[in-house]
Amino acid sequence: MNLFDPLAFTFESIVADVGIAELKTLLDVEQKSFSLQWLSDNKFMISLNSSIGTNYVFDINNNAKSAVIAYGTLSELTEDKTDIVLVTKFKYGLLMILVIPIIMLILELTMDLGIPVPFYFVFPLVFILVLFIFRSEEKRLYRNFREYLYSENHKV
Repeated sequence: MNLFDPLAFTFESIVADVGIAELKTLLDVEQKSFSLQWLSDNKFMISLNSSIGTNYVFDINNNAKSAVIAYGTLSELTEDKTDIVLVTKFKYGLLMILVIPIIMLILELTMDLGIPVPFYFVFPLVFILVLFIFRSEEKRLYRNFREYLYSENHKV
C-alpha cells in the first residue's frame, strides 16, 4: 500500500434502470441530500449540502457546498439503462498538512528554533483525522446519491 493511496481517486459505478433523459429529470429536483451542478450534457458534479467542516477548511471549488466533490458521467447502456460513474479527485489540500512539519524540520535544523520533537507528531495525527473525515464524507455522499436514486419515489 502506497502512502498516498487514501488520497487518490475513488470510483463508484451505478446502473440505473431508466434512460438518460428520465434520469436527468430525476436529478434536477431541488430537495436532495446533496448538491448537483451540471457541467455538460452528460457530466455533473455532486457535493454534500453540509459537511463536518471540510467546506470551510478546504474550500477548493466555489460551485460546491462541500470540499468532498464527486464528478459523475452518464453513459447510455440501453434505452432503459444508464451507467453512472462517480469519481472523486486527488485530495491535494491534505498534502499541505504533511508539508508543514517538513518545512518546520528544515527551519529547526538550519536555525535552531527550539521546536520540541513531539510537536512534529501532531501533524501526522491531524492528517489521519482529516483523512478519516474526508473518507467518511465521501462514503456519505455516495450513500446519499444511491439512496436518492433508489428511493421509493424513483424506483431507479
